[in-house]
Amino acid sequence: MTSGRFLSVVGAFALFVGACGGQEGGKSTGSAGATGTGGTISSGGSSGTGTAGTPGSAGTGGAVSGTGGQASGGSTATGGAGAGSGGAAGGAGAAGTSGSGGSAGAGGSTATGGAGAGSGGAAGASGRGGGPGGASNGGSSGAGGASTGGSSGAGGSASGGGAGGSSAARPSKGCGVQDGAKTLTTGGSSVMSALPTSTRLKITSGGMNREYIIDIPANYDPTHPYRLIFSWHQAYGSDTGNANGLHPANDGPNFDAKNYAYFGLHRVMTAANDTAIFIAPGGIGNLPWDYNRDVVLFDDLLALVDANLCIDDSRVFTTGFSFGAMMSYALTLGRPSKLRGAVAMAAANYNFTQPTNAHVAIAYMGTTGMSDGTCPWGNDTMGGKACNLQHAKDNGCTIPAGNNIPTTTVGSKKFVCYDFEGCKAGYPVKACTFDGPHTPSSVDDGSSTGDDGLKAFIPPLAWKFIAQF
Repeated sequence: MTSGRFLSVVGAFALFVGACGGQEGGKSTGSAGATGTGGTISSGGSSGTGTAGTPGSAGTGGAVSGTGGQASGGSTATGGAGAGSGGAAGGAGAAGTSGSGGSAGAGGSTATGGAGAGSGGAAGASGRGGGPGGASNGGSSGAGGASTGGSSGAGGSASGGGAGGSSAARPSKGCGVQDGAKTLTTGGSSVMSALPTSTRLKITSGGMNREYIIDIPANYDPTHPYRLIFSWHQAYGSDTGNANGLHPANDGPNFDAKNYAYFGLHRVMTAANDTAIFIAPGGIGNLPWDYNRDVVLFDDLLALVDANLCIDDSRVFTTGFSFGAMMSYALTLGRPSKLRGAVAMAAANYNFTQPTNAHVAIAYMGTTGMSDGTCPWGNDTMGGKACNLQHAKDNGCTIPAGNNIPTTTVGSKKFVCYDFEGCKAGYPVKACTFDGPHTPSSVDDGSSTGDDGLKAFIPPLAWKFIAQF
C-alpha cells in the first residue's frame, strides 16, 4: 500500500494507537562509519581495517567493545571484526569467549555487532554447538567487531545457521525427522511474487482458522538446527506483503521478494551465506494483532515447527515493523523464555493489552525515525525509548545519566546506534535512531534520504544483531 494511505489511516487512530518510534544513540558513531568505545555501529557499517588478526588477536577495525577475547593464549585486541580463524583450538569467539579454554573476553557484554565470529577455530566451525574452546558456530559477535563487511570473520556463521552465542544449539523435536518439511507443507500453496521457498499454510489456533507463510531453505537439512525468525507485519499490511517484500510504509525502489522479503533479512542472510527459517503470521483486520489472542498463535506455530522441522530452540527470534514491532515487543515481555532476541522497528509499549513483564533477559534491538509522527521516540515511560530502557534494565545494562540515550538529529541524513554498556553477557541492548519518518527501510547514508529496499541501512544491522547468537 502507499504511504499516504497507511500514514493517514494510522494517524486517524493516533489517540488510540499512540506512537511507536525511537531514537537511539551510538557510542560515538555516525553515518560516516566512525566507531566508538561502546561497540556502536554507524550507518557506514564501521567496517574497520581488518576482520581478523593473527591467531587469537583481532584487527583494529569494527566497532570497539572492550578488550575482546583472547584465543589460546593469544594477545587480546580492542575489537576487530570477529576473530578470524582464531586460536589453535577454539578461536576467539566474538562474544568474548575464546581460546581452547573458552575463556571470556573482558568486553564480551558490550558490543552487539558482528555477525558470527570467524570459523570458531578448529572445533567451532560446524555451527551446531561449537567446539570445546570457542562459542558455538564460531562464537557470537559479542566483543568482536560489529562492522558491515567484517561481520563474519574467517568463517562467519558456519554451516549456515544454527547458533553462535554462548551455548550449544538446543535441537528441536523435529531434528532428524526426514519428512518433516514435506509433512508440514503438504496442502500449502505458493505465495504470489514471493520467494520460491515460501509457502502459505493454514493452522487452527484459539479455535480460529489462521494463515501464515513459512520460508524453508531450499537445501534444508533435517539434522541441522536452524534459527527461526518470526516476522510480524504492520497495520494495514499482510503476511503476503511481508513475504514478497512490498514496502510497508512509503513508496520506493527495490521493494520485492529478492531485496526485501521479511524486511530485507532474507537478502542479507543469503549474502552472508547463512540460512534460517522464517515465519510470517497473518493478522486479523487492519489493526492486526492482539496480544492475548495472538500469543496463542505464536505458541501454536512454534510448537508446530518445533515438532516437524529442525530448529535451534535456543535461537528463536522475533521482528516486525510498527504494529508488528508492538507485537514483537510484547512477546519479549510475555515469552522471553522462548525467544533469544528481538528486532523491533518503530515499537511501542501500548496500543493493546501489554503482558506482564517477566523481567527475563533477552537481546533487544529497537529502531526509530526521529521524524516519526506515528510511532515517535516518546519518553522514559512510553514509546520506543521506553522499550529500549525497559530491556536495558531487565538485562542489567548501565543506563546513561538521566536516561539520556544519544540520538541522531533531524536533517543530519545519518543514523546513530547506541549499544548499552554493562549488559549481562550475551544479552545486548541496541537502540538505533535515524533521520527519517515512520519506516523500516530508510537509506540514511549521510548524503540522501528516502526509502530503498536494497539500500536500507536497517536490514544489515538487524541481521548482524541476530547472527551474533
